[in-house]
Amino acid sequence: ECPVPERFYTFEPPLTKTAKALASRREVVIAVLGGASTMGVAAGGVEFAWPARLASALAEKFPRTKVINLAVGRQTAKRGAERLDRDVLPLKPTLVIWETGTMEAVRGTDVDEFRETVQSGVDKLRAAGAEVVLMNMQFSRAADAVIHFEPYLVAMRQLADGNDVALFRRHGIMRHWAESGGLDLRAGDGEKGRELAAKLYDCMGQAMADFVTRGIPATKRG
Repeated sequence: ECPVPERFYTFEPPLTKTAKALASRREVVIAVLGGASTMGVAAGGVEFAWPARLASALAEKFPRTKVINLAVGRQTAKRGAERLDRDVLPLKPTLVIWETGTMEAVRGTDVDEFRETVQSGVDKLRAAGAEVVLMNMQFSRAADAVIHFEPYLVAMRQLADGNDVALFRRHGIMRHWAESGGLDLRAGDGEKGRELAAKLYDCMGQAMADFVTRGIPATKRG
């Protein structure tokens, strides 16, 4: 119902360590940093959030995989980076998915400061042996009309390219779904809004599962 065109994945570096660990059926810890959208607030709770849907998508084929959602509402990149030593690294994650940039765009944080903060976090995670996926902001026409996301989207692309880490292009993927008619992102508030958010997070969790496992040979995915 919500396919992701191959162009969103093709040029992203493969998650070699994660794919190898999954394929060999070893225990894999995936830690997720993010804000309210990663907490599943709009859908009504963390059980509906995309990390929970990612865990569900991986569970049957890779039952020893744990997805740990460390999201905190309104979390900035700086706050996320400050939590790495205390909350993330003790988990010994194989993979860290870091959703960030939204609060910086909302607040108009200096882009260079944002870039330096994320860079320091990526350096720390990679030094600890974790693979990293950066995840950019959500898309909606209403938000894009009033929030200047572009400088932060560019910064995250540059960070990913400069560090040879993968970028999950959530903003572009959601825009594709909206423009192709796959998802109507204008459902509004109330129950319809919660249903849309739950559907969106389900799609996002499945897309992330595809993204994470794309380096595994097809014969080892079953």
